[in-house]
Amino acid sequence: MKIFRSFGFLLLLGCWAQGEDQIRLKNGEVLKGQAVKFDEGSMTLTFKFDQGTLGYGSADLAEVTLAERPGVAEGRQALASGNWEEVVTRWRPLVDLFVGVDNPWVLECSGGLGQSYLALGKVADAETLYGKMQKFYTQGPAALRAAIGLAEATSGRDADGLLQKLQALEGQLKEGLRPSRTDREALAEYYFARGGAYEKKGDLKRALENYLRVSTLYPNPAALGQRADAKAQALRQANKDLVTE
Repeated sequence: MKIFRSFGFLLLLGCWAQGEDQIRLKNGEVLKGQAVKFDEGSMTLTFKFDQGTLGYGSADLAEVTLAERPGVAEGRQALASGNWEEVVTRWRPLVDLFVGVDNPWVLECSGGLGQSYLALGKVADAETLYGKMQKFYTQGPAALRAAIGLAEATSGRDADGLLQKLQALEGQLKEGLRPSRTDREALAEYYFARGGAYEKKGDLKRALENYLRVSTLYPNPAALGQRADAKAQALRQANKDLVTE
């Protein structure tokens, strides 16, 4: 049994070795290796490379590229199907390690984990997570995603309150002709949250419009696009006369 477990562990390491992380410092230096953990207290990313292991402060990092860890893909599938507990199981350990790093899948996992907490009624956990995100991500699309999540977490069942908070964030939206991937994902979370707020208010037409905006214009992260499409289809099936302009 021990031999089998050791072999499985070595196999996992072998598969992981195919992926490689990379950081680019603001001085132009590029390092390849493995990101270990982002430390909340010191705001540093521990990075292991050929020369050793060092911590790099957020202020010194220009770009962080992380290979997807095991569990990311499984969490996406769970999120798309509404298996909230599975999302928490898959993504919480990854978020605990890397929240604070401005990287696409880290932000996807952080936002999806927060949504899962809310769906499970774990509002305090969601608020804590989004509060951390707001501390770490102070500008750009990542900051917008943190603000959207925190608005949802602190609004509870107050749909009007959530809509007011979302309206206050409209100035940060960057739709344009060709928004970047990170901007598109922030827009997806914004319109999905707004669709949910309108649905709670019973304004099904506006809810449908927002869900369709996600599924047709901003379908990434894919799990969120699929959830938006499913909600739009459910509204249409339950309300045969429901149309959008």
